Amino acid sequence: MDSFKPHILIVDDDNRILKLLKQFLCKNDFLVSIANSVLEAEKLLKSFTFDLIILDIMLPDITGLEFASSIKSSGNTVPIVMLTALSEPSDRVKGLESGASDYLTKPFEPRELLLRINNLINSPINSTKKQNIRWLGNNYFNLQSKEFTKNNQTILLSSTEQKLLEILIQQIGQSISREELSKMMGGLSPRSIDVQIVRIRNKIEDDPKKPKYLRTVRNEGYVLYT
Repeated sequence: MDSFKPHILIVDDDNRILKLLKQFLCKNDFLVSIANSVLEAEKLLKSFTFDLIILDIMLPDITGLEFASSIKSSGNTVPIVMLTALSEPSDRVKGLESGASDYLTKPFEPRELLLRINNLINSPINSTKKQNIRWLGNNYFNLQSKEFTKNNQTILLSSTEQKLLEILIQQIGQSISREELSKMMGGLSPRSIDVQIVRIRNKIEDDPKKPKYLRTVRNEGYVLYT
């Protein structure tokens, strides 16, 4: 499938730029989250795995340079494109030294930004992420980030839901009994397995009462279909 959409985080305190960039990138087949402060961005980074960050240098709480450094020091290898009104070569060097992968001076041509984004996301390192995708119709589960994307929206799963869905995905098309799932889930009771199945269906199915992907096999257990 080629409808996989990379997830981009834009961090800028200018709401007009946030809106324009989000509209532009969504039209070019990206999932986009926005934050107008570092605090808001940090919350999003804890909840989602991003394929790229677009980061403004001039932020009200801490600078983009400081934030980029903290992202990299935490071990996060996400590519960062730095945006700034500063055009001196020394400013560019500072941006790259802080951990940015690329640097763009305002005002910029949106198509140039798009080219830079695609070059970074389609690099050999980042293209391996697509190998961790498992499709359910036009929706998909990322085995690395444990995130489920439905109708181009990232759906948050609990750690238990993530583990159970991953087990089912590893045995696509094969029914697994509640007892087997209980053992594979570290002793979770069969009743709790049923509860988790219902919760997963509510998140991944268009009509949970008539499941298309996660089905019950009478007297056998559960099976996941693509």
